[in-house]
Amino acid sequence: MPRQTKIQETSTRKKVDLILKNLGWIIDEEDRNCNVTTESPKTREQAKKLERKKADYFLYKSGTDRIIALIETKRPDESIKDALSQAIEYAEFLNVNIVFATDGTITQTYHLKGKSELRKDGEFIGELLSEKELIKFIDSPEIESPRAIQYTKQELIKIFQRANELLRKDGLREGIERFTEFSNLLFMRMISEIEDEREQEGLPRRLEKRYCWDSFKGKDGQEILDYINDTILPKLVNKYNGSGDVFQNELNIKNPDTIKEIVDKLSKLNLIDIESDVKGDAFEYFLKESVTVGNDLGEYFTPRHIVKLIVRLVDPKFGDKVYDPCCGTGGFLIEAYKHLWNKCNHTSENTQFLKEKTIYGREITGTAKIAKMNMILAGDGHTNIKQMDSLEFPVKSRFGVVLTNFPFSQKTDYGTLYGFNTSDANPIFIKHIIDSLEEGGRAGIITFQGLLYDQIETYKKIRQFLVENCYVEGIIKLHNYVFQPYTSVNTSIIILKKGKPAKNIWFFVVNEDGFEKTSSKKGRSPIEKNDLKMLEEVWAEKRNSEKSWAIDIQTIKSNSYILNAETYKPHKKSESKFQLDVLSKHVDIINEKGAKGKNRYVEIGDIELDSKNYFYKEKPSVESCKKAFLGNIIISTVRPTRGAISYIKEEEITVSSAFLVIKSNELVITNRFLYFLLAFNNKFYTYMGDKAQGSTYPTIKEKEILNFKIPLISKETQEQKLPIFENRLKIILDTSNSIKSLTDNLFDPFLFNGGY
Repeated sequence: MPRQTKIQETSTRKKVDLILKNLGWIIDEEDRNCNVTTESPKTREQAKKLERKKADYFLYKSGTDRIIALIETKRPDESIKDALSQAIEYAEFLNVNIVFATDGTITQTYHLKGKSELRKDGEFIGELLSEKELIKFIDSPEIESPRAIQYTKQELIKIFQRANELLRKDGLREGIERFTEFSNLLFMRMISEIEDEREQEGLPRRLEKRYCWDSFKGKDGQEILDYINDTILPKLVNKYNGSGDVFQNELNIKNPDTIKEIVDKLSKLNLIDIESDVKGDAFEYFLKESVTVGNDLGEYFTPRHIVKLIVRLVDPKFGDKVYDPCCGTGGFLIEAYKHLWNKCNHTSENTQFLKEKTIYGREITGTAKIAKMNMILAGDGHTNIKQMDSLEFPVKSRFGVVLTNFPFSQKTDYGTLYGFNTSDANPIFIKHIIDSLEEGGRAGIITFQGLLYDQIETYKKIRQFLVENCYVEGIIKLHNYVFQPYTSVNTSIIILKKGKPAKNIWFFVVNEDGFEKTSSKKGRSPIEKNDLKMLEEVWAEKRNSEKSWAIDIQTIKSNSYILNAETYKPHKKSESKFQLDVLSKHVDIINEKGAKGKNRYVEIGDIELDSKNYFYKEKPSVESCKKAFLGNIIISTVRPTRGAISYIKEEEITVSSAFLVIKSNELVITNRFLYFLLAFNNKFYTYMGDKAQGSTYPTIKEKEILNFKIPLISKETQEQKLPIFENRLKIILDTSNSIKSLTDNLFDPFLFNGGY
């Protein structure tokens, strides 16, 4: 029977007690070594400073009366921001720097001296900490992993690059082959370090020393190959392959020099460190970075901070079966395992349940093996991960939690198994996920934006099914840099519970996620701006704000079940003195067929950007072409956020059919002014990014471009503004050319007279 009364704060305290205990805090206040007290501090002096106020938890440095942090708890439906403010007030009385506010799932932090939340390696902390970790933050809100670990990560990528070259020469042509082969060796290195650490901590080894790294690292190349193939792999196969293929019977590497060089390089690294979180994450870090380096493995990785966010919002409970139908390398499953491990009593029965009856995953590619290895490193739970096509095998009411980022461009032959007559796998994945949940089960799903608003019949059908069969707790729209440097696809997170529909659906828009907006292959560096922090603050209450709004279900039903956050964004009354109107009313579309190879030719990807002024390459390569004429504007429909918009300065050119070619109604707006209005307008690029569909090559429909609203500005104002725009463009181009010249001539050619 469902609960009819409110959950009390005591339920949160039960969770916190268990988490603190699992983190090594001694919470038994009758124990002489206790370093946690509740409601009352240890000393009378501390109690006096509080002026009869009662904090929920006082955390002490072991063996002392020094308070190093406070924890304030709250009910799940109360404001975490208010709890944090209360904790800060108490901390000021006691001269304590660190405070936590938590409902047992969502946790926020603050450092009074540093006046900001706690961060490690630039990423904000969203969980309670062990005493050892907490002490590092006493004087500063931000810490970094030890430099040796940072160096290790850099070296790992260098080693993979070298190993990639060696394995290619050894006959492994496919990227996934090389990737898997190196992963086997990396697993052996990491599991050996983990087992050594367990032994040092007095825990039993899961793998005897004779099967670990030190048993073969000093041998010559052929001996290493023989030892791994004859001794170690048979052991791993016997221990872990009972649930399916995890480890191969022997390495695909045949060259002794290749294995020797790779083993020597890995032997120099310490891949885990008791003071860092590299233990479970270095493997995943390596996988992510290897794609950036090789770029031929066809994998997109969900950023760890997004994975952690979704796991916290869905909040798996001990006893739930957690499923990812597209588990990839296991990112969601690893984080769910850690989440559950921290929140359960570590009995042998519970440990066995977590390992064997909690984690379930499917992956259509050979990456399933990597997911299994990843789970073994994280603590196990690999047993129920299978290499298979999830859509071929529907699941009914089996799981308590689903966490996934399904592939957005996949085709399927199994739509009819789900009541859909389509080969488009996007709606089928959503149906598979909902079907797989038991009644009341929860899911966190990353989906691409098009599924939430496109008028394709199957998309409308799945949105209707979603809304009518699930309580949609929230839809969180992410910006299109979240998955960089892999893709600029626009995505949203759906958080839902299977069962009675919601009366309202709450939307939240993330413009900043705590990392730079860049597509650099070096990755996205941390920044201060972070809407995810605000999201977690308002999540329980689902408050409305400038970034969030609730829309009643009837409005959504009457609007083709569109679930795009921007569609329902409350708009402030425009302060513009200009009327806005759709672009389509003020332009003509040019659709005159062009001849391949005639004149200059523009193809998607061949417009080169020079500070928003584009020029063209001559590349006659496809049959389907259009003509564009002097004064026309061409707009790329593929990867539109890259800004491929150009003004034609020649009498006639031939362009790819993937461009929209338009000319303005000169009576209302001149072509040149319209060009500036679009090409230098960030709102236009944001709009196109929101409307684009697809992952690797996001594409926008021409009708969507033409629905963009432009201001109707008088011809007199256009004539006044145009010279200003032209002058600014000239300054931009002159500056860009100067920078290019300086770069091109950075070194005296004399230095290279000897050739290269």
